[in-house]
Amino acid sequence: MRYMLLLHYQEMTPEQLGPEMLAEGQRAFASYASALDAAGVLLSAEVLQPSGSTTTVRLVDGALRVQDGPFADTKEQLGGTFVIDVSDLDAALEWAAKAPPVAWGGVEVRPGAVFYADGSWRPNA
Repeated sequence: MRYMLLLHYQEMTPEQLGPEMLAEGQRAFASYASALDAAGVLLSAEVLQPSGSTTTVRLVDGALRVQDGPFADTKEQLGGTFVIDVSDLDAALEWAAKAPPVAWGGVEVRPGAVFYADGSWRPNA
């Protein structure tokens, strides 16, 4: 089964983190991605740009509204995702427990399914 691990944590600039913490975080994420890949469960991983670069599009009263910046006013932001293919929820939770943000944020585990990939629709997937 496919699961998306949604990584939530407090957003900080590289300057706020400092060079040592930034390097430590990069090593932790690289190590985690390598472990997922070595186990044969990693399908993809994405690091999101800071929430300040967000643009939200909504239809409000029939008019398109485009809003710059993050829509949610929260302390934690979605910082990245890993898509994994494992046998069941228990296996997904085991991998989520090893994700670096568990120590300072949260990891949301959500089942997923391929709907469009490699140039084709798969609505029954």
